[in-house]
Amino acid sequence: ARRRKRANFPNTMRAMISPTCPSAVPSTSAPPRRASRTVTSRRSAAWRSRAVALDPFADPAPPREDLPDSDWCERVVVGRGSKHSDHEGDTLVVRAFTREDVPDVAALLLGSGMSGFPTERRTLEVYLAGAIGAFPFGTYLVGVLNGEVVATVGVSFNADTRRKFTTLAPPVDEAYLSDLTVLEERRGGGLGVAMLRGAEAFARAMKSDEMWLHVALKKPKVCALYADNGYSVAGIDPGLFGWRGRLLMRRKMFE
Repeated sequence: ARRRKRANFPNTMRAMISPTCPSAVPSTSAPPRRASRTVTSRRSAAWRSRAVALDPFADPAPPREDLPDSDWCERVVVGRGSKHSDHEGDTLVVRAFTREDVPDVAALLLGSGMSGFPTERRTLEVYLAGAIGAFPFGTYLVGVLNGEVVATVGVSFNADTRRKFTTLAPPVDEAYLSDLTVLEERRGGGLGVAMLRGAEAFARAMKSDEMWLHVALKKPKVCALYADNGYSVAGIDPGLFGWRGRLLMRRKMFE
């Protein structure tokens, strides 16, 4: 009797398995050889596609000749700020950061209060120095006013040059903006918007159709700044009980 129960047990389990999951237990009516052949053919097809993708003898993609070089810069006239007009009419020179700019960019990022960076300055400087070679597909831009670096912003154009996102991920083939910050003593004077304009000019030089960015929900003034400058909400992540919630925003670069 025990042997009969054990023999019937798998059939009982088959009856309980949903037909929407036929791969959980193979059907008794299907010849095992055919099922094995199907699995083998699928695996072979998958390996063939991988072999094509990883073919070491394939011709490399030709380098794009329409990309900005390391000498790229944009001169942006600063408008009226939200708190004062000390810089109104000044010209902010926006360009890609260099090795000489690493200490200034590190100081700006550490003083911004934003998370996601090494808190030890030397570690951050090593990280930034290693990122210089990613230009133009990923870089930090600096804003220079009268010879002083007063602002910075990160721009990325593929998945390899940006953080990995588990929610609200922007398109990997579009421009992504992050870490926009201005020297604390110069905030409220229009430099942030001027820096944003410079980053958008770089995105157009990279032939990106859209600029994407994230904004923390706990920073309503920053959300309003981007909204006032043409960015619309593409997605909302409320976070956990309102903690670390954020918006995903975007703006078309060619209109």
